[in-house]
Amino acid sequence: MVTAALLGLSTSYFGGMTNSWSHLEIFPKKRSGKRHVRVYMDGCFDLMHYGHANALRQAKVLGDELVVGLVSDEEILANKSPPVLSMEERMTLVSGLK
Repeated sequence: MVTAALLGLSTSYFGGMTNSWSHLEIFPKKRSGKRHVRVYMDGCFDLMHYGHANALRQAKVLGDELVVGLVSDEEILANKSPPVLSMEERMTLVSGLK
């Protein structure tokens, strides 16, 4: 719920926060006629925090569709410390951010 609110997907939490950056033209959508714009972002998203939510929110504003890639447990182990949440838990967390 908190993450969804931080992403601007909830209208009841944090006093009715909405995703309203598009009218500010801080992150204007790049448009070429009627072309569909897909934005890709990947990450570990092991412990979801404000920085993750903010990055996802900013990426979402850049296009019509946000595709989120999730780094596998094996890749995290090869490059970082062991993940706190399993791959399944992180997939559930990220997929709930629609």
